[in-house]
Amino acid sequence: MGSGQGAGQPGHGEYDVVLLRHGETVGYDADHGLTPLGEEQARARGTALAAELKPGTTVRMPHARTARGTATAVTVRATLVEALGGEAVEGIEIGPLYPEPWFDNLRFNLHGEAVDTSVAVTTRLGLPDGELPDWAAEYDRFDTDYRAFAGGPIEYWLHNPTLYFEPPHVAAHRFWRGIATLGADRPDNLVAVVCTHSAPMRAFIATAIGSDPGEPENLEEIRVRVRPDDSATVTYRDHVVHMHVPPQPPPWIDRAWFESFGR
Repeated sequence: MGSGQGAGQPGHGEYDVVLLRHGETVGYDADHGLTPLGEEQARARGTALAAELKPGTTVRMPHARTARGTATAVTVRATLVEALGGEAVEGIEIGPLYPEPWFDNLRFNLHGEAVDTSVAVTTRLGLPDGELPDWAAEYDRFDTDYRAFAGGPIEYWLHNPTLYFEPPHVAAHRFWRGIATLGADRPDNLVAVVCTHSAPMRAFIATAIGSDPGEPENLEEIRVRVRPDDSATVTYRDHVVHMHVPPQPPPWIDRAWFESFGR
């Protein structure tokens, strides 16, 4: 984060959110966990974060509900606890992990149901050869290299309208709702460490800075500092943007569904 904005140092009433892409995964043809390198990446990030935390900090750890998001969160938290010498040491409290739908992976409309894209690809791969239904043809335009490590299809999703994928601006709005929810009942000096996915991260940062800066590396971070007046500073690489937390979803998003999905 920018000068004077390390994790665990928010001012009175401020809080920090650290959005982390999951560690390297085995592939994208199902809901896989992490490779050994992915585990190592998560440990390295946990060690770095532990060094930033100051006495009096409360750490909350929501995470995406996928296997790789969960595995990354487990390793980051375990490393934080190990590095600090416990869950509550010198005024630093490391809270439990919990799944948070606001920070889900990219969603897909499969037969009228919102599912994680890992469910969509598993269903796609189970189809027989021959003419594809429209949803499967759209998925193939998004990605046909199902075991790729790089997550390259996200650029296609960001720049091409689709009928079955969650739109990028909707993914960005749900991240903002998740960030706002974290602040609703926050303790002093809150730092939220969120293990999530590159697709909504890219949509989130692209809507903040006005362009797509490309795929985040595994365990690369976006940092958001939110102040009591809902002004926020969003930091990613060399980009620093000052803006406000969107007050509510736009009217074309079904708010009742949006806020209840996955709960």
